[in-house]
Amino acid sequence: MIKQFSKEVLNKLKYYVYIYSDPETEEIFYVGKGIANRVFSHLSDTEDIEKSRLIRRILDRGLEPKIEILIHGLEDEHIGRS
Repeated sequence: MIKQFSKEVLNKLKYYVYIYSDPETEEIFYVGKGIANRVFSHLSDTEDIEKSRLIRRILDRGLEPKIEILIHGLEDEHIGRS
């Protein structure tokens, strides 16, 4: 699994929206927005919150959560605002 984007990719991504889903059920359990390598930070989260518990359960099964970038190239963090 990729743990970070290259500088070239980061320059093209800018701000983006991403999802995490269970690789077996395809159920989406988290939607986030980020910049740089934010999308990967959840993989090492130790917070006691549902998202982190779900990721740990998937990893404990020997799998990896499915991560998808839905939209990228946004100029700022204010998605859909004028």
